[in-house]
Amino acid sequence: MTAVQVTFPVLKGSRRFIIERGRRWSVIEHLLLDAVSRGAASAADLAERSKLPRRVVVEAFIRLMRAGWVEIAATSKGSLFQITASGAARVHHDQLPSATVTEPRWRSFTVEQVTGSVYRGRELELCHKNQLPSHTDDNPVVHLDASPAHELEDMGEVFTAIEGEDELIVGVDRGSEKLAERYAVVTVREGVIEGLPARAPTLLRHAILNAASGVLGQRPAIAGEKDVSIVAIKDAVEELPKSIAAAYDSSDIIVDGDEHWRSFERIIVAASERVIIHSTFISDERAAAVLPLLLRAAERGVRVDVLWGQDDLGSSTRSSQVAAAKMQAAVDEAGRTGSITVHPFSTNSHAKVVFADSSKGWNAIVGSCNWLASDYTSFETSLRLREPFLIGQLIRKLAGLAQGRPGVWNDLAIELAVLGRRVMNMPSPRGRTVPMRLLYGADHAKFVLEARDSATRRIFALSHRIGIAAESLALLPTLAAVKERGIDASFFYGRTTGPLSGAAGADLIRTFAKAGLEVKPIHRPRIHAKVMGWDDDNLAISSFNWLSADPSEVAPFREIGVLVKAPKIADNFLRRFEATAVV
Repeated sequence: MTAVQVTFPVLKGSRRFIIERGRRWSVIEHLLLDAVSRGAASAADLAERSKLPRRVVVEAFIRLMRAGWVEIAATSKGSLFQITASGAARVHHDQLPSATVTEPRWRSFTVEQVTGSVYRGRELELCHKNQLPSHTDDNPVVHLDASPAHELEDMGEVFTAIEGEDELIVGVDRGSEKLAERYAVVTVREGVIEGLPARAPTLLRHAILNAASGVLGQRPAIAGEKDVSIVAIKDAVEELPKSIAAAYDSSDIIVDGDEHWRSFERIIVAASERVIIHSTFISDERAAAVLPLLLRAAERGVRVDVLWGQDDLGSSTRSSQVAAAKMQAAVDEAGRTGSITVHPFSTNSHAKVVFADSSKGWNAIVGSCNWLASDYTSFETSLRLREPFLIGQLIRKLAGLAQGRPGVWNDLAIELAVLGRRVMNMPSPRGRTVPMRLLYGADHAKFVLEARDSATRRIFALSHRIGIAAESLALLPTLAAVKERGIDASFFYGRTTGPLSGAAGADLIRTFAKAGLEVKPIHRPRIHAKVMGWDDDNLAISSFNWLSADPSEVAPFREIGVLVKAPKIADNFLRRFEATAVV
């Protein structure tokens, strides 16, 4: 088989990273320390109770004894491990304090722009655009284009890729250099990719093999695997993220305007060190109403960052940009410059999220409410997140939104990337858990198809607006489920938007009603919620207008939502909405 060279674009950079070095305590070691805090025990006893190998237990206690937190006591029952006074003072901490040192280190890295994976400086063969190999009959060359979804690098992934054993990146010297645009070159020979690290993602391998096989007029094949078709690659791209077991209580569902204001007030008042707010819009009136609450938080030593996402579409000016400048001026006048920062740039995201820490851990509220523009009288829906792993993920995505141009790492983006990774690793709160996953951008369109294929009894959705995108995105897929399985389908909206006039909207409603799918305008309360669910136990709460928006792969974090699977969550929500709605 003729060898084929495949090239793909990358961003190459070097930064001075602040690295914390030293081994950290594991959850197992923390649990074993907790076990002996309740009474001295032998290694054999602890191994039996924990279902861990005895060797693992002994090695853990060797480390704990070196730290001075455990000692061996000779008793009539033999040698037992028991906690010391120093250990007892630390065992109830959320995380055991590690003996680490912090030092700066220069590290280079490469971010490929096909799937977004990250590599250490010399793991890929790179060249300048002017040095790319030329395609000939004897030396075929094919080029992979960058994916718009990976134009901005994920700093958290960069950190993970370049960290060594027992290292944790806790900061970055921003520097003034942009990441350099280069090209990686790999060779495909007899179905084997040469020059690509073994940890490269499967999706990138598929793309490379598919491109090489296309040049030769052959089907792609991966060594040790079945043939991979373009359909398989497409399916890999469209796969939704996995759910995790996340902390949940029925009170975490926040419904209607008044409850949103109370929840917003509570999360700010409870904050101990940090508040981060992302609102699509900022209005002068609402900023003036919220500012006293933020100033009181700043008086307690809380740092506040305010971001907004209004873009230029449909307007020659950014009203939110003007309002943000006025809000920052009011902050400065109040003497809280540095404690409260209202950022002047747009993230171009429609997401609505507020994050805050507290004495009990981190919380986030995700959903439909524009925290700094809403009058809190509309029917809104949001979810209070208490699962650190999901909250940390969201903070990392916000870091990307705050980043700006590719390769430009501003202080806020760096700080959020570091913070997001730290929050992700915090212990989960105790109590009930249910399957939960985050939805980004184009995940919403895939979720509609998931509802179409999975629903056995009903599908419903609430959308602030209905537009021409509704038919292809939500209505036609749902109609297929109506016809195939006779499910009940009801879609509710507040107003028409864009080219879809009132008359055209009425025609669309009549057309789908005849086919068995109800699309209903709601006059009271004013709907601003963005919710979709199926059957009794599946509910997605988002910033995404299910009946008007067209999710784009180019802006993957323009919309953010959460899917929760919990007993009766969808049924209870729909009953609550129908009790207040006037068609």
